[in-house]
Amino acid sequence: MNILVLTFSFPQLDLGVYDGRFVLSEALALAQAGAKVRVLTPYFRGCSVNERIGENLEVIRFKYLPPLLPHTLKRPGKPIYRASSLWEFIQIPLLCICFMLNAFRYSRWAHIIHAQWTLNALLALPAKLIFKKKLVVTARGTDLATIPIWLNQLIHYQVDAAIDCFGPQPFNDIYKKTYSAQFIRLPLIVHVDPVNQMPDDMKSRIKDVSNTFIVLYVGRFDILKLETNKLPIFGLIEATYILRQKRDDFHVFYVGSGDPKIERRMEALVEKYDLTSTVTFLGSKTRPYDYMKFCHLGIGGIALNAVCQEYTVLGKPQILMETPDNKDTPWRHMENAIFVRPDSPDDLAEKILWGMRNPFLLEEIGKRAKESMKGLIVDSAEGGKYYLIAFQKLVGFGEAEIKG
Repeated sequence: MNILVLTFSFPQLDLGVYDGRFVLSEALALAQAGAKVRVLTPYFRGCSVNERIGENLEVIRFKYLPPLLPHTLKRPGKPIYRASSLWEFIQIPLLCICFMLNAFRYSRWAHIIHAQWTLNALLALPAKLIFKKKLVVTARGTDLATIPIWLNQLIHYQVDAAIDCFGPQPFNDIYKKTYSAQFIRLPLIVHVDPVNQMPDDMKSRIKDVSNTFIVLYVGRFDILKLETNKLPIFGLIEATYILRQKRDDFHVFYVGSGDPKIERRMEALVEKYDLTSTVTFLGSKTRPYDYMKFCHLGIGGIALNAVCQEYTVLGKPQILMETPDNKDTPWRHMENAIFVRPDSPDDLAEKILWGMRNPFLLEEIGKRAKESMKGLIVDSAEGGKYYLIAFQKLVGFGEAEIKG
């Protein structure tokens, strides 16, 4: 079965770009299950135009500007909806037109088109209508928040199916009630294959590895994460200062990048509180799970997003903000996660300190998270077959092509 995946974000591992790694997890899972997968995504400066990942997965990065003009709209760590200059805004319609034309071109090869985000489904509609291709969409949240409801309703009405993979949480319940579509219930897929030894850039910052408690923040530094999701991008640094008055046997690492203004403010806070020996910025990583494996407590997850998924599959306990995003979900305070009040460095410091004082209880929280989420979050080695069966049924194929 040939599957064309449309996405605005996709990693390039050898460049240290990890944007859209959840799309990579799904693509790898489908390829492992026996499908031939092509991923169509915009070009960014320095990336490969064509890339092969294994036998069945090909990545095509299309250019959307004439030669010699700088492609600056699509940049690692910065979502397209955060365009910040006139030149970037000018590029948006050009990118969309080129995306639509390339989707039209490559859809002739595909049996089914899987659009990540609803805008990509909109751009694939000409291919669906003219070539009679099946079109499936996975809404990712930002598209539902930034695109008008009426347009998203039109898109959902036109697609052949929408993926319902976000489980029992308010966002997903509202989503299915707001938009009319054939919903296909499938699990979230996460790909983790961590190294067996602590990465050198992490290890070099710790004097006593066996006796140092490691707190790890993973995620993009983005104003949406601060204002809407209430993630403690700055709060963790302030909590570190509070905690260091009581303990010094811990280290805080950040894996991620994003808005330069946010990054500069983070660095300024570290300098202000004299935390350069306790807080380390590691930058973006294509394999954040290599670092997650060696942390004692994780931060950066929202509901059931990619960060939450990776911590969960690895059995790592994690801190979640006590916000509507995370409440009324399968997460339960002190059972399979630790909830912290938003905008409260004191509460965050107190919860980290509790974890340091109760390592066995903390470890049990991580184990319970992994066990309780088995039906919602699956590894790529297992998850691809569920998606492939659903896609084959939609297209009218039998199940004989599925491996494993």
